Amino acid sequence: MTRDRGVVVAIVAAVTGAIARLAQLGWLHPLNPDEREFFVAMRWIAEGRVPYRDFWEHHTPLTWFLFAPLTRVTESPGVDAVLLLRWAQIPIWIGTFWLANVWMRDAGLSRFARWSAMAFALCSSFFMLSAIEFRVDALGCLLIMAALVLMQRTGAGTAFAAGAAFCLAGFANLRFGPLILLSALLFRIVDTRGRAWRGTSRANWLFAGALVTLAASLAYFVVTGSLDELIEDVFRGNFLSGRYVPPILSAFLHRLLIPFGIRVLDAGEPWSAAAVDVGGIVVVVIGCIGLIRGLARWRNPDDLFVMAFVQAVNMLFIAAMNTIYNYHFLLVVVLMLPLIAMMIDLLPRRALVLVLLVVAWGVSVFASIFRGKELDLAYQDLILREAHARTRPGETIWSGIAWSLRRDAPHRLWFLPDMAAYLVHNGEEERYRLEDLVRNPPAALVVDNMAATWLSLVQRELAPYFIRHYVPLWRSLWIPGLNARLAPGESMVWMAPRDGEYRVYAGREIAGHPWFDRPLYIAHYQSTNIRWPLLTLPPPGNDPRLQWWIDRQPATVGASVALRKGQVIAVASSAGEPLGVILLPSADRTLNRQPPPGVTLEGVSTRVTHVPDFHARIE
Repeated sequence: MTRDRGVVVAIVAAVTGAIARLAQLGWLHPLNPDEREFFVAMRWIAEGRVPYRDFWEHHTPLTWFLFAPLTRVTESPGVDAVLLLRWAQIPIWIGTFWLANVWMRDAGLSRFARWSAMAFALCSSFFMLSAIEFRVDALGCLLIMAALVLMQRTGAGTAFAAGAAFCLAGFANLRFGPLILLSALLFRIVDTRGRAWRGTSRANWLFAGALVTLAASLAYFVVTGSLDELIEDVFRGNFLSGRYVPPILSAFLHRLLIPFGIRVLDAGEPWSAAAVDVGGIVVVVIGCIGLIRGLARWRNPDDLFVMAFVQAVNMLFIAAMNTIYNYHFLLVVVLMLPLIAMMIDLLPRRALVLVLLVVAWGVSVFASIFRGKELDLAYQDLILREAHARTRPGETIWSGIAWSLRRDAPHRLWFLPDMAAYLVHNGEEERYRLEDLVRNPPAALVVDNMAATWLSLVQRELAPYFIRHYVPLWRSLWIPGLNARLAPGESMVWMAPRDGEYRVYAGREIAGHPWFDRPLYIAHYQSTNIRWPLLTLPPPGNDPRLQWWIDRQPATVGASVALRKGQVIAVASSAGEPLGVILLPSADRTLNRQPPPGVTLEGVSTRVTHVPDFHARIE
């Protein structure tokens, strides 16, 4: 095979490997919680709201401002609104890899090595499963690569532009801040053209570009009166949440071992042959070897030494984080490209590279098509659409991580990441007060894992109200429904969460459902080994052994009762057996509906090999 044919193979593998991943991007990969969060933040910005002043957030906002207009393109309440953002992000990644190619070319790396390195990354689930999601990391990667390319050039103007790009990368993703600062300082003491440790005046222009861009960016927050909130929510909030939780060093190792099919921290199988990611293994192994060789060039520091230093800082900072996810390695893979290419150029023959590349490509294409989780995506779409359809404009939905794209949340902490839990637990953020909940109840709840954790560990005082005033239409979607299991002589008092004609269901069959024993447990439990039964309601009708009061006055209740929001209704049982009582302001007769076995709302189901269904729906 000629040298040109080797380049063609690498290019074809890179392009077709990336194209194959579009199957997951658009149809087979469930939404990550961050994607819904970012969509909502962008929608609010498109509506004219100011970040931090008008809504709480802990990310920096540059990506939101860039993509906010796209939230006006669609009015869909379902997953396709977020998938639109995934498609729109593709040019960002194309630009990032183009800049990486330019940087590698100017560093003297061969065309074959450059394209092979990029192909391994694009044929890696380690990189692509996060890259196909809409993330603030994507724009940050583009800007950091732009800054590194600009610093390869001579002249004050390019250094100034590099400083601006570095600064904007921090406004795209705050997590890149320490990396950006140390990279800028390195350019002040290293002259890569002369391959020497000495000062260069071009770095002064880099600092100038960063400072001017920082001043212009902060001016927006000053003018909009949101600077104090930016400092409080983003800088202080992230600092405090990081202080409360010590880093878990094994988490970093866990992520690096995932391409090998090894999962150190997961409770399931410690190793799975089907999870082996050949492209990811090459990125991790060859990249780390290249990192060591790049750092070894410190006596004559060139571009590759600078890249190795930047990468080392990046990886050390990630290892020190208290929570590490796979998407934290997106920039790691991008910065690894030149180091992988350097190692490929050192090989005397291309045959091994081409064999690895073909194997990585085959594994990646197979995983892209036959290892999807389309039913998880379908279940997410169902919950998003049902939550929207069962609420009215102006009403709110309470959930863990943004399970409504078009309705607001009832509390300042409109999504509930671990950071919010730490801040509330330590008194740094305001709790969702029970009196506020009772005064203005949400029109629906989505009790995902974050919400269930919140009610179980963070604000247990909210759970009794939610449990007795809402019922699970689906496992995780709770709709207004006054409910109780009444023992003989027992009574219950509710406050109607919304206006409506409430249908009355009562009987001993209802009382036997496990919802009344472990409501939080059965509402979000995702094991494939346990299938909680449906709650099938009898025809509407009161039980004569029940006595009723409305606003403390005795009342006659038949098959239904009209209630206004906030109105007090009470019931007492004179039956000699437990009775289940449910009052629903809707015509639903089947509750606690379940998705197919193994399907999860959070998209955490185990990937299994199967023929994909590109039109999967759950009814």
